[in-house]
Amino acid sequence: MPEDQTQNQQEENVFTPDGELVISYRPYASMEKWIKYRFSAFSSVKALFTIGLVMLFFGFGGPQLILEQITNIMNSGASSSAIMAGAGQTPNPTDSFILPGLFLTFLGIYLIALARYLSHPTHISVSKAGICMEWHRWNYSNGLMMPWSKVERVDLAWPPDKTSPQDSIIRFKELSTAINGSNQPESYPIKLKLGSIATSEDRHKMLKAIEYWGADVPRDPQLIDVLTPAQDDSYTELWLQALSAPPKRERLTPISEGALLLDGKYSVVGQLGVGGQGTAYLARRVSDNAEVVLKEFILPVYVDVNVRRQALESMQHEAAMLKRLDSPQVVKLIEFFVEDHRGYLVLERIDGLSLRRIVEQEGRMSEERVRDLAAQMCSILQYLHSLSPPVVHRDFTPDNLILNKDGILKLVDFNVAQQTESTATGTVVGKHAYLPPEQFRGRPTPQSDIYAMGATLVYLLLGEDPEPITCSHPINVRDDVSPELDQIIARATALDTAKRYAIIEDLDKDLGPKDDKQQNNNQDAQDEESGHTIKLRESIRSEV
Repeated sequence: MPEDQTQNQQEENVFTPDGELVISYRPYASMEKWIKYRFSAFSSVKALFTIGLVMLFFGFGGPQLILEQITNIMNSGASSSAIMAGAGQTPNPTDSFILPGLFLTFLGIYLIALARYLSHPTHISVSKAGICMEWHRWNYSNGLMMPWSKVERVDLAWPPDKTSPQDSIIRFKELSTAINGSNQPESYPIKLKLGSIATSEDRHKMLKAIEYWGADVPRDPQLIDVLTPAQDDSYTELWLQALSAPPKRERLTPISEGALLLDGKYSVVGQLGVGGQGTAYLARRVSDNAEVVLKEFILPVYVDVNVRRQALESMQHEAAMLKRLDSPQVVKLIEFFVEDHRGYLVLERIDGLSLRRIVEQEGRMSEERVRDLAAQMCSILQYLHSLSPPVVHRDFTPDNLILNKDGILKLVDFNVAQQTESTATGTVVGKHAYLPPEQFRGRPTPQSDIYAMGATLVYLLLGEDPEPITCSHPINVRDDVSPELDQIIARATALDTAKRYAIIEDLDKDLGPKDDKQQNNNQDAQDEESGHTIKLRESIRSEV
């Protein structure tokens, strides 16, 4: 019988009214994996060094010296006490208890760490009766059961300053009851750290079990996202692979032409460009000779593990964002992997040039061509902003918009993109000439992308970046720009969000063919915006 059919039958047997799902729960999975990797990885230098230390320790009578030292301390302590007592002096108890005190201190720390490790459950069971945290150690077994009838809801919580899905907490809220007319504080008897459920298969099974046996219990919509398997190489394995690897980089220079990555799956053709976080390479998939782009993230080696986690989070964020998106005008993610302390996103190869490169080669564009590209930009932003929650790109610039050979505009580089409901702390990212005031303050919204689009249109029309923190009027520099397009750009780049387009659909509507369009108070609006520009620009600069 095929393996897939066998697995499906096993799942069908589990998800029955009398079935039970039991999965492993490992709160210290990453630490266990790290220790296992360190002690299992063979190194001749490390082995010879360790053997040498052991031989020196026993060759010079290390154990005997330690025992004699302890005996001398105890005997000298007793003798000195007797002598001091005969001389009428009080012995100092600290002298005889330094070594035992240190020993007891280290022993206490070890026992506390061991108790904390053993206090965590080892398994989670989900059944018709409810969800249970179980302790299976040696021949002892115990559990904490929470019946479905006592579960008010299942939600997802994020610890402070944490954005990785592995740090999220799945909480089962106990049904609250009122005592003496007052509501009791919220109680979560069972809390599970997502990263402690080791495999993506177990997380997916848990989601199915909750949906089957706890069908009537309200659930956080984000549970589906975090418990559904990502790709063949799950985020958990990606983290463990990167954080447990030995601190040794095989390549100290950029990857050369012909280098093979991911066990020979990809062959590097050449370098496409260098950015702040790494390098982009053109590569070929060896199996079918298809061209792809490898976006490299350099992971620091000799630093604190939290620094490495932050570097890996940056890659994971972009991978998760791209995996969620499905549009012909957004670059597609093929897969991702970590090798030699470098992370790689494998992206589709777009045969074309960025809008900046086109302007540099051909000069500023005609209004007709700019309008055509603007319509495509509106289509891209309509898709991103229509998602739930909306996706704010935060770097919508000529560098990240590529026009392929078929005339289709595609958006790339989602490294700084964010979901507007994200708990991440706001930071100033993007190129300053394309940033609106609210993004300078670290509070971007979908309107921030509209401002960046307006600034991009200015660049296409004038062939140069607009002045930062400015409501743009390209007609002041180029007199063949129509007043209609000038007003569209001015409204898109308004510094006050109340005067800017609220949604991209409104801008797209104004770009369409208009008959008998009224031009009312254009000069008054321009003068008012200019005054507002000067005041707000000075305010932003003083803050930044």
